[in-house]
Amino acid sequence: MEQRIISNTIDNFVKAIEESKIKAQLLIVTTNKEKKLIDSDDTTYEVVKKKLATSSKYKNVKLLNYPAYSGMMAHQLNFALQAIIKNNKNVDKKSYFAVYNADSNITKQTLINMCKLCQTKSFPLIMQEYAAFFKNLKSLSPLMKGFAIFQTNFEFTNGFTNGFTNGFTNGILFSKFLRNHVVGHGLFIRLDYLQKIRGFTTDYWCEDIYLSFFLRSHDVKIYPIFAVEYGESPKNLKILMKQNATWFKTLFENGKIYSDLVKKHIDRTSAFSYLINQYRGAFAWLFLPTLYLAIIFYLFLLGNWQLGIIFLFSYIATTTIRYWLSNRIVKLSNFLCK
Repeated sequence: MEQRIISNTIDNFVKAIEESKIKAQLLIVTTNKEKKLIDSDDTTYEVVKKKLATSSKYKNVKLLNYPAYSGMMAHQLNFALQAIIKNNKNVDKKSYFAVYNADSNITKQTLINMCKLCQTKSFPLIMQEYAAFFKNLKSLSPLMKGFAIFQTNFEFTNGFTNGFTNGFTNGILFSKFLRNHVVGHGLFIRLDYLQKIRGFTTDYWCEDIYLSFFLRSHDVKIYPIFAVEYGESPKNLKILMKQNATWFKTLFENGKIYSDLVKKHIDRTSAFSYLINQYRGAFAWLFLPTLYLAIIFYLFLLGNWQLGIIFLFSYIATTTIRYWLSNRIVKLSNFLCK
């Protein structure tokens, strides 16, 4: 898949960097692991290598290939980090390491808003652009549209809204019990801080889940960037289940993550509150929609039609309102980013 989309992604990033007039270098990190997964010589590395040779406008794009035939995304990120540090011995407090995927979309306004946030918050350690998964919404089945809306609401509620509350209210509404997180795309982490914490963990499959836990355990604020990445949602249940399985693999290891962090003498209160929030969020993600439907069905089964209808319409109304609000935020963001 990456081979088909990486060319447009590179052009998109090069254009955004040029139009925003920021000083940045784009690193494309591939891996030899890909050779084991595809039956073709046209790997992402070869596709990118050929593209970069076609024009001088790609002079600030560097291609790196992680040489191992195994590993996780974190291994590639750390490989890129080492390459950056090797070529930049003196890392200042105004340089950032940004993480995006091969299918990511970015606009100049994202970078401009990121720079504004750096100025207003004195170059914070962590900034995050969150995503709405509405790019292919019209082509999805009603069931898959529901999952797209569900995931987008999660991003906005736990990421954008809680991040805004903790980061932009001057401590008035700050609460370490609010659950917000970083994501493995749209993440901006200050380079000197990333170097200080020795890069991304390779002990857990989802490095962003661990990093979220680590940051909250150290009371590091996650500042949301006022821009929304317009991403795609899984097209079918098979892809969705594979994606969710990856997330929950690390999520079910939160007890182990907590134990690891406690050994490093972190703030136990912050760590424990985040642990409880993680379990609460996992329960809500897995069971709440089914529980709501079960309650409605049970009320109808008991013959309590009045209460059942009230509960049903309440559920539909709140779901519709959340979808409408999410859609409005996305449309407003797209309008502001043009």
